[in-house]
Amino acid sequence: MTMRLRTLVFWSHLGTGVLAGLVVLMMSATGVLLTYERQLTEWAEQQYDVAVPDNAQPLPVDAILANFEKSHPDEQHFEIRFVNRPGAAVIVWAGPEPFLLDPYTGAVIREGEAPIAEFFHFVTRMHRWFALDDTASFDAARAITAYSNLLFLFMILSGVYLWLPRVWRWPILKTKLFFNNKARNAKARDYNWHHVFSFWALVPLFVICVSATIFYFPWANTALYAAFGEAVPLREEHPEHDPQLESGANAISNEQLLVHAKTHADDNGASDWYSIWMEVGETPGEARFYIDRSLGRRPPFAYALILNTQNASVKEVKRHDDYSPGDQAWGILRFLHTGEQFGFVGQTIAGLASLAACLLVYTGIALAWRRLVSPWLRKSRAV
Repeated sequence: MTMRLRTLVFWSHLGTGVLAGLVVLMMSATGVLLTYERQLTEWAEQQYDVAVPDNAQPLPVDAILANFEKSHPDEQHFEIRFVNRPGAAVIVWAGPEPFLLDPYTGAVIREGEAPIAEFFHFVTRMHRWFALDDTASFDAARAITAYSNLLFLFMILSGVYLWLPRVWRWPILKTKLFFNNKARNAKARDYNWHHVFSFWALVPLFVICVSATIFYFPWANTALYAAFGEAVPLREEHPEHDPQLESGANAISNEQLLVHAKTHADDNGASDWYSIWMEVGETPGEARFYIDRSLGRRPPFAYALILNTQNASVKEVKRHDDYSPGDQAWGILRFLHTGEQFGFVGQTIAGLASLAACLLVYTGIALAWRRLVSPWLRKSRAV
């Protein structure tokens, strides 16, 4: 009975690998490329830092916005990112495009995103749906990556069963845990590598696949929230912009609101903030801030702050712990997927796991080729 089960699991594992292997390879390879996306993008932005003029002060937020309101008269919603570094350029999003500004003169240094950011956007789209953005292909491409991820999850679970040695002896176990430099041939080497990489990458690959399943499938997302007794939250809807309502000037200037946000950060354990996002014009009477002590994408190190634009009073403070358990779980899984939940170390582990997945696909396909195709080719040549 055990042998029959093992045979069934083996052929299911092999067939699934042949079916989804190339897609898994694509997702894994792009995952490797995205490992240090945040750090590399931030490094590229630092190349636009400007020299700090003597006795100069950065332009007030209101002066920056006044310039953009002239060049973008139809745009009511602006997002501004300030980095806590002397000479760091200011990023302003006005509509779909970002603008990089000299913080002291307001001059536009760059329009649009940096080439490296555009590269990572392409890799991300490739990772998720083969970068097929047109409507006709998008749904099919996304379905292929979604179900390939599910098949990979099955391969991980079935691989655990197949990895277990039939006889628990150290000489046998050692060949499944460590590289064997004395492998007799390429087949033995690939067999050894397949077992070694699958063991050491098991946990991170399992987490990556489970978290991706929640992103891809509504039923998985629903199950996550249901585990905490919650329903999936509805997408937040913002009121439409009313020019009559928005025409009245704020009693507090945007620069003063930013100063209040910085003071709030100083008084609440975030004096070492790395960046502050300021959002104006989205909701009348509100200025929204996102104060982040990390490079980004680490919820425990950031919080949202909403100030009243009439008197600078605090309307809401929302930290990671203030979200519902379901939202917190979703956020944790989101950043476990990339490893960013644990910072640079977590990203490195996720990147190495993705690299291991590439090698698992390679060794798996090589072993399948030798088992399924090579005998047939030998028979064909013999005839």
